[in-house]
Amino acid sequence: MTRQIAGDLTLPDAGNDLAGMAQVKVSVDMEIAKADQRQVDGGHTPWQLDPVAVALTFVNLKVSPEGITGDPKIPEKSFKLTANNGAEAIVEVTGGPIEKVYLERLVRRDETGIWSVVGYDPR
Repeated sequence: MTRQIAGDLTLPDAGNDLAGMAQVKVSVDMEIAKADQRQVDGGHTPWQLDPVAVALTFVNLKVSPEGITGDPKIPEKSFKLTANNGAEAIVEVTGGPIEKVYLERLVRRDETGIWSVVGYDPR
């Protein structure tokens, strides 16, 4: 039935371990991730549904750990989504100390789930 409705639909492949390719693993506190998911479900911080926005925030907080004020040091045009299977994603960064960011939907693995950074490759 799904193929009749959307013949080109690609479902997440649980056997694909994109995040496992990361050189540096990032530990995720699942209680915080669940709280963030509840915030998004309540209409707050919808940018967490966008893997590029999550990667941009992560990388810029690495560059400016005191916080992001004004325009980020590494602009959005430096970020490109290069893989996304619906449950995992990779964002490449053309500037700064990080080359790739690996993300995963840990709380909910559908389009309503937030993205969490689970790893990265330093430049």
